[in-house]
Amino acid sequence: MDSQHKLVPAPKARSEYFGGISAMSEYRWRQAGILPQPIKINGRCFYRESDLIAVQERFAGGDGGAA
Repeated sequence: MDSQHKLVPAPKARSEYFGGISAMSEYRWRQAGILPQPIKINGRCFYRESDLIAVQERFAGGDGGAA
């Protein structure tokens, strides 16, 4: 399976992609449009790895994700 279709659990996304942010920060970032809405499977939240990489690149690009 390639990274375009790989699903990453929300806790792993927070720790490995966003420097260990809290679940509340993740929620706030979603509400602010910084993070995409997660995919919910059996009550658990997952993100597409390709979406997480895109968010990282946007931040690394220098615009800070400002809307």
